[in-house]
Amino acid sequence: MKITNNKNLPLPIYNAIANDDYDDGGADITASSLWKPTQMVALTRQHRDEMEVDASDLLGTLLGKALHEYVSKRDPEAVVEKRLFTQVEGKNLSGQFDRFIVADATIQDYKVTSVARFNHQKHEAEWEQQLNTYAFLLREHGQDIKALQVVAVLRDWAKFNTRNIDYPDIMVQVTSIPLWPADVASQRISERVRAHDNPQPCTDEERWHRPPKFAVMKNGRKNAIKLFDSHADASTFIASATDARYLYIQERPGHYLRCAEYCSAAPFCPQWQADPSRTAHVSE
Repeated sequence: MKITNNKNLPLPIYNAIANDDYDDGGADITASSLWKPTQMVALTRQHRDEMEVDASDLLGTLLGKALHEYVSKRDPEAVVEKRLFTQVEGKNLSGQFDRFIVADATIQDYKVTSVARFNHQKHEAEWEQQLNTYAFLLREHGQDIKALQVVAVLRDWAKFNTRNIDYPDIMVQVTSIPLWPADVASQRISERVRAHDNPQPCTDEERWHRPPKFAVMKNGRKNAIKLFDSHADASTFIASATDARYLYIQERPGHYLRCAEYCSAAPFCPQWQADPSRTAHVSE
């Protein structure tokens, strides 16, 4: 994969990103890629040498790696940054957990993330799948697992927002993740490994589908006053507004956020290239 520097990051930062020393140990599939869309994983493997990504899009990854490296060197109470392997459905599955507290039989995973993502319930499934894969790997190596936790470092946390009742009180949050029973984990992981043998087009959920919205706009103002799920609701709002004559409705087409912004394989994906929303998104 080619790492570009189109946003002109300082050279030391670009070099740190471009010279990533990640090594999956020759695994057929890893704990992180296991749960990604099968089509995305297959296309990434097939076109890795042709793919491009800008270093600016990988800054979050760099922050995460810096945190892992610094913290792991100062942790005498746990097993840290260890990659494990096991055979599943004839494939070599590997995963590298961040921290395993042997005394408590607890796996902890560090995440540098935003407040919004931390609070977003949708992303809990992603963390749950990844940590339960680590738990499966550790069980395969004779360890009992009693708890899973994410240690989230909130990169955009601001103290002045803590007055809001739903806002995290400090920048680091430890949250418990559901632990699958051993038999359930084994079944789900085996099913997922088999799924990668026959890659399928991505579902709307995997593509992070965003449905169309209807924005109530005001003459002379750039930002929407309010967003609605239907044209009828937007019209009702305007009809009851005292300044209705200055308001109008702007339709914002639905789109697939992951395809448009977060999938390096998208340029090689027939599903995305044939999608009418691709052109609509680019033209916005």
